[in-house]
Amino acid sequence: MSSQRIEEEIVKLVEKAGREVFGDSFDDVRKWCVVRKDVSWENAIPKGKVANVFVIIEALSRLLIRHEQESTDVTEIPTPLGFNVPAIINTKMQAVVRRTMLAILHEWFNRNKKVASKVLGIEQYGCTLRPFIRREKGTGTPEETFTGYCGSCPNCLIFGYAVQEGAGYNVKSRVEGDLYVATLPSDKAIVPTTFNAVDDVTKTTQMPGMETGALYTYNLIEAGTLFVGKISLRDMTLSELLITLVSLARTSRIGGRQTHFGEIRIHIPAILFSTYEVGSGYEIAQTVLSSVKGRPTIENVVNKVAEYVGKFEGQGILVQDRELANKLRTMKRNYLDAVVLQAWKEVLLFKTSLDMYVGKQS
Repeated sequence: MSSQRIEEEIVKLVEKAGREVFGDSFDDVRKWCVVRKDVSWENAIPKGKVANVFVIIEALSRLLIRHEQESTDVTEIPTPLGFNVPAIINTKMQAVVRRTMLAILHEWFNRNKKVASKVLGIEQYGCTLRPFIRREKGTGTPEETFTGYCGSCPNCLIFGYAVQEGAGYNVKSRVEGDLYVATLPSDKAIVPTTFNAVDDVTKTTQMPGMETGALYTYNLIEAGTLFVGKISLRDMTLSELLITLVSLARTSRIGGRQTHFGEIRIHIPAILFSTYEVGSGYEIAQTVLSSVKGRPTIENVVNKVAEYVGKFEGQGILVQDRELANKLRTMKRNYLDAVVLQAWKEVLLFKTSLDMYVGKQS
């Protein structure tokens, strides 16, 4: 099959995938999306297009949600209602979504190396999120940093990456988020849980030289707790939008000690395609906390999101579908394969355009 025929087939499959996800709103969403066909420094200019993605995180098991500081086991924020609620900061959410996208890209590349070579000109793909500790004399606390990003795949050009000083330019993430706020007070959502640690030597909970066993306690988020938040996706092509939403919908764990805790299900009840950032998960959470008695159900929260986003219907293209996340999770393999390939082609154009833009401005 010729390259032109492959390209035409890819475009058709991406459109079919988009139509299956967005339904009757697809044509409007497609027109809203950025179009990137050729290398041009103008591709590097912000387009002022923001997809406001409203997200509900449902805890399917207990979660260990901690901030970077070690003084607390659960990240909490105050509310005007006089009590604290648990919250998930966006750095944690974005990290797991990014890892999900990396898994999708690596799985695709391993099955499609010939296509990657022929269409993308890529013979190897080793993009990873690899943390390490940087230690410098006289600098005090060691700094944790990350390396391994390739700088030219959908993961890098959508979520951004940083380079060492003097090694080029940084690419800012086009995925932005804030807090994911629990819809239940901390005293009802957090469960202190005590565990026994098994000693590696004795294979028992009795530690050598101690009269008591090794006990430790975690404050865990109880299963069934619901968090609400919003992610902003900026200046996305249709394929970039789809692969980012699929990665979000397929994210299945969050928090610490994911071997034992952290299973979640993502719901996406609404997306507003606008020219600026609209809405806040914090505001929706306050509405739920002040109006829903007892432990809110997923139906309660979805209804509150629908009421909230309805106010913005005249400010863009509003897509409301309670099955949106399920459609993304179960996208057909041939559709997702086409989405990945098209997104990869478009980010390579974006990368070359960024190079051109930086050179133009120097």
